[in-house]
Amino acid sequence: MNARSLGCNVIECETRADYVAALQAAKAADRTTVVVIKNDRLHSVPGYETWWDVAIPEVSELPAVREVRAAYEKMQVTERYFLE
Repeated sequence: MNARSLGCNVIECETRADYVAALQAAKAADRTTVVVIKNDRLHSVPGYETWWDVAIPEVSELPAVREVRAAYEKMQVTERYFLE
């Protein structure tokens, strides 16, 4: 409602198809567009087979940081992209 009150175009999504359509509409819009995805904060992903892409510094003199960066680069090649 706040975005609407400021004059933004607001698109609400319930499904993945809604989200894909909303992204296309937002790209084509001539004004600021807010895509709203309602979710349940208590519903989480099952297990922890997921991997969050939080980049590790590329340049560091600390051996521990270099080790973590190497592990990051190894995991990065397994990333899957879900948006087109």
